Amino acid sequence: MRVLALAGILCLVFGSSWAAEPEKTTGDETARIRALENAWNEAETHHDVKALSFLLGDPFFYTDDDGSFMDKASWLARIGSGVDEYDSLGNSKMKIQVFSGAAVVVGEYHEKLKLAGNMVSRSGRFTDTWIQQNGQWKCVASQSTLISK
Repeated sequence: MRVLALAGILCLVFGSSWAAEPEKTTGDETARIRALENAWNEAETHHDVKALSFLLGDPFFYTDDDGSFMDKASWLARIGSGVDEYDSLGNSKMKIQVFSGAAVVVGEYHEKLKLAGNMVSRSGRFTDTWIQQNGQWKCVASQSTLISK
């Protein structure tokens, strides 16, 4: 059911960019990027590499909460491996600043996942950079940092 919901979100978000439409307002772009961030969480939770690949730009750079660095291929391979077994993943306190053809998103993420056989709940902060590539929003850089308890 979640996969169908994710497919619907992606169709709504990306489908409208292919039709001729008037210039969007910043509020419309903010809502679109917020939906993309939520779609990312759904795709990551379900190890949906195809959906994530559609959201990421070329190139894509990722710095994980442990300081490790990955490019698009390494990040997608990690997600596809299923190494992270999520029970839940969501964002809060998102602030989105849209510029001409670019946007920066900052916020907090909250996740519940199995690590080394134990269920762990933790939170962190993230920064995502989105740009428009071929008329579609694509994330080209992402960074996350764990929040100490």
